Amino acid sequence: MNKTVFLYKLKMSTITTFRYVLALAFFIYGGAKIYPGQFSTGDFVFDSTKDSAMQLAWHFFGYSDIYNLFIAGGEITAALLLLIPRTATLGNIIYLPITVNITILDYCFNIPALFISSLLTFMSISLLLFEYRKLKMIFFNYPPIVKKEMSHHKKVNIL
Repeated sequence: MNKTVFLYKLKMSTITTFRYVLALAFFIYGGAKIYPGQFSTGDFVFDSTKDSAMQLAWHFFGYSDIYNLFIAGGEITAALLLLIPRTATLGNIIYLPITVNITILDYCFNIPALFISSLLTFMSISLLLFEYRKLKMIFFNYPPIVKKEMSHHKKVNIL
């Protein structure tokens, strides 16, 4: 196997692995928000001398079931799109802002999942970098519009 073929196979294997890992993670996180519920619910009085920032964040996010379903819907949608090769780039475009938000929350509220969320963010960014040429063509290089000239004469073939 020559070097070019090896590098191509390595790239494609990395892309596929990243897509599946990202999708699996969001299926788990999205499912956890639906049932039994990832965040704390119920009455809560915050005591800054006893309670952690993570407890505050968890009760805040657990306050609204609709919000939890909204976030779960976004995570599961991104995961589904990542599994389908034709929609994987769109899935990753949806995935990245969600995972960046989670990483920032983990950092700001001392949530112990910081390593995992940082890894997911890195993998999502890496996938977008692998798709750089495709994204550049879509967003920055508009293909020229070709106009067909209309012919006023119709051709008829007689056999």
